[in-house]
Amino acid sequence: MQTIPSILENDADNLIKQINKLSPYFSRFQIDIADGIFVPNKTVQIEEIEKTIHQFNNEAMKQYVFDFHLMVKDYEKEIKKIEKLKGIINIKYIFIHFSAIENTRSLDSPPAGGSLGMTKGKTIGLTLNPEDKIDDLTYRYALNNIPYLQIMSVIPGVQGNPFLPETLNKIKQLRLLDYRKEIFLDGAVNEKTIPVILSKKNKPDFICPGSYLTKTKTLEENVKYLNKYV
Repeated sequence: MQTIPSILENDADNLIKQINKLSPYFSRFQIDIADGIFVPNKTVQIEEIEKTIHQFNNEAMKQYVFDFHLMVKDYEKEIKKIEKLKGIINIKYIFIHFSAIENTRSLDSPPAGGSLGMTKGKTIGLTLNPEDKIDDLTYRYALNNIPYLQIMSVIPGVQGNPFLPETLNKIKQLRLLDYRKEIFLDGAVNEKTIPVILSKKNKPDFICPGSYLTKTKTLEENVKYLNKYV
């Protein structure tokens, strides 16, 4: 497993502070964007990030890689905003929530219409909420058309929600269905839940700790723990 910090902040200044704080240890980050509609919390918005990043050294920012986790209802609108960032920062993955998609169109024609100039069917990954079932996912999509998946191990929206260990079963289900692409796990990843994750035969490819890294007063110790066990 590899670690990608998940950063959820209410404004762009604090987002940049978190990146600067974590950058001695990590070079890839997942940015959470919440609209206050799809989930109850509202975070920094993409246009705020674009405005703030322009104030910093572009070359310094380009050494990092960013994923965007869109906890939003109008994901197509947000993806268009992200496209404006592609010349400023390195963007690797974008996640939208399976339950936010209101129709059954195939990922062969991605919801973003191929934004960011990536190849057809490879632009967008899906995030599964705790209540989302693998059977519903496979009913709507061919698994091989989903380039990467993220499993939420908490109810999404705010950091600090309790870990739901039953969500780990989805990783096993996906592997049994011969899904061999990257699986991310997001939510309440910390020293108490990592042993539970490691106890499973089928583990995620990436874990995305949030407050365990962003809110802690013992960052160096927590990073050492991750490097030892993950």
